[in-house]
Amino acid sequence: MERMISKLTVAFVVLLFAAAVTTAGSQEKQAVDVNALAAKGEAIANQDPLAVELRNQQPEGPARRGFDIGMAAAEGQTADGPGKQRLHDSLDQAEQGGFATAVSFSLERNRNAKLAGIGAAIANVDKKVAEARNAEPDFRYRAASDLVFYRLGFDIATGIFGNPALGAQGNTATGPGSLGIRDALSAAGQRGFNAAVKLHLGVAPPSSAPERGPRGSGATDLNSPYGQVYNKNSDAAGARLADLLKPGPEPPSNEIRCRGFRGVGMFTAENSKVDSTRETIITILLTSEPGPYAAGPRGEGLRPGECSWVDRPIDVRNVNERWFLMRFETPANAQLKQKLHGSQVDTSPTAAERYPDARTIPAYMNDPNHYWSFFGVKKVDNFYVTTGHGYFKPPLRDRDRVLIPQQPE
Repeated sequence: MERMISKLTVAFVVLLFAAAVTTAGSQEKQAVDVNALAAKGEAIANQDPLAVELRNQQPEGPARRGFDIGMAAAEGQTADGPGKQRLHDSLDQAEQGGFATAVSFSLERNRNAKLAGIGAAIANVDKKVAEARNAEPDFRYRAASDLVFYRLGFDIATGIFGNPALGAQGNTATGPGSLGIRDALSAAGQRGFNAAVKLHLGVAPPSSAPERGPRGSGATDLNSPYGQVYNKNSDAAGARLADLLKPGPEPPSNEIRCRGFRGVGMFTAENSKVDSTRETIITILLTSEPGPYAAGPRGEGLRPGECSWVDRPIDVRNVNERWFLMRFETPANAQLKQKLHGSQVDTSPTAAERYPDARTIPAYMNDPNHYWSFFGVKKVDNFYVTTGHGYFKPPLRDRDRVLIPQQPE
């Protein structure tokens, strides 16, 4: 029996050693793979003029390397998932922004690759389409990356509604299929899509739905590479039905949503008071950039450090709106009872979800994947004030294109 135990012990030690060697080898292989992804991603980007334009906008160094890695990691991918997120999180912070930009672009392009290719080809031979596609659309589009996403959306719509003699589908009306494609795009992509529809059909399409369905939702066509029905008759009938079922106008939202921004102090304590329960309340000033797009029902219209109304942008044309300023009140210490009674104090990065106060909210909003909503908002002089606030957490798969598409395991 002792001899058998001894043999088992030796075997167990050997297995542990083999596992350690395998783990070390896997880690080394992963590092080599990231370098290979960067080289592959550059080659992938060079195959698409829009990807080249977007890549050239990334500063040379870590940001562009992150972009190249993202292009390779998202090759052929159309859905979100934990594989890409893990790769994103394993990169240096300076690489993560470029990675997320590449993946966001790849998701939109890959879901509509054929349509986008047709639209871009039409723009190359049709001067009128090219001029509309390449013109800077309006004051909202100051970021060069927005123009790339705008043109991608424009190309996709041209592939649907453009001249069939040049390869487009030639649809003559919008409907559930085409609008479903549009509503799955980024805010800039949707505006490009709408501009192309107006160019080809002569009328602007219906505005984006306040609540988007799942990506790719719509009538299923097993023979379509897009999983949608795009024929003229179904789109025209769908448009008529949508008009009949269209709800009346809704009052504008009084909710403003903000997205976190790593490394920037957005919060300043202005003053304090003691309320009727003898709790100290802090008045905090939140300073951020006004979002040029509506925040959207899932925060998809916000970039890091931006705030916007849920259903409309903050008016950036007004000189007083150069910065968004929100005053709100919150407890100085929401865990005072725990501290006084010797209970464990929550110091985690998500403590604000359970104990929002003057310390936990700024810490929570130091993460670009975190959002905070303000309710009952109204403007007083050059400041916004709110009657209530709390964290906002969109569905995991839809968190503003920051999450990474599914990587096959």
